[in-house]
Amino acid sequence: HIIASSKRRALAELTSHYELGGYAKIGWPGVIVIEGLEENCSSFVHEIRTWRWQHLAVRGEEQVPIPSGFTLDDSRVLPRKFEELSE
Repeated sequence: HIIASSKRRALAELTSHYELGGYAKIGWPGVIVIEGLEENCSSFVHEIRTWRWQHLAVRGEEQVPIPSGFTLDDSRVLPRKFEELSE
């Protein structure tokens, strides 16, 4: 679950550091959905695995090539800035 304000703040800071967009659903269960460069997503997951969680599982991932002439921001499906969703 994602409840603690310190963990929520740390998630926001880390997604900003890795230039990730997406959502975090706060509460039980907590859900995190991120979007960004593959290496940044991997680094984010690696780092949050070191935090204290009752359970943390990556349930899916998808790599989508960015078309020639487009940027990551042009191709985003999720919000550019990481957002929290309430329970």
